Amino acid sequence: MPSEQQIRDAVDRFLAQVRQDIDARLESLAAELLQFAREDQATGLVPVERAAIEVARAVGRGGVHARHDLISRVIAAVRRLDEATTLRGVLDALAEGAAAEAARSVVLLVDGEWLRSYRHHGYDAASVPGDLRIDASPLLASVVETKCTAPLEPPTPRTERSRPAFLRVLPGRVGLAMPLVLAQQTVAIVFAEGAARQPHEPGEPVWTEQVEVLVRHASARLENVTSLRTVEVLSSPS
Repeated sequence: MPSEQQIRDAVDRFLAQVRQDIDARLESLAAELLQFAREDQATGLVPVERAAIEVARAVGRGGVHARHDLISRVIAAVRRLDEATTLRGVLDALAEGAAAEAARSVVLLVDGEWLRSYRHHGYDAASVPGDLRIDASPLLASVVETKCTAPLEPPTPRTERSRPAFLRVLPGRVGLAMPLVLAQQTVAIVFAEGAARQPHEPGEPVWTEQVEVLVRHASARLENVTSLRTVEVLSSPS
């Protein structure tokens, strides 16, 4: 009759094999979906599963349960974007998705020479984002101009004064300023801030990949919604 320790060892081996099988299946699914994405890049569509797997691969060294939770959250957020049928609906879904992943976040709309605060999350009264001129922040101006994501770290005493209060990343955190692009123009900026990846936890899931995927998908949805509205206007009776 097997001992209690032998039973425990057998259970541990079984669970280890299950985890290995799950990881192998996820990696196989990721490779297949990413291949589909490469073949379909011209459409500008980012299906829910592809967005989720893109994030899962980025944090693939994390634990199985963390990865499953991550995929579930991203699928839910991207589905909300897919269900939005108006520009405001896309922006609201993006703001809510970013708020769910980051400690602090804000959506800023480009309005001529100004950035208008649309929705924000996690800020105290002293650092609530407000409207500001684009040229008031060289970093945000660069994001608008180049359409490239810019990382931010906690400011030094020398750089703190040059940043708006809502861009002053707190110690132990990292920030990302990401452009929302429509028709090759930056129409909004999403700034999100959260915990920095710790050196001793290189494989733990982080929030940055999730938010970047949501911003990219929101850009695609804005294109789709705008195209649909244009078709409806052109096809409607004059």
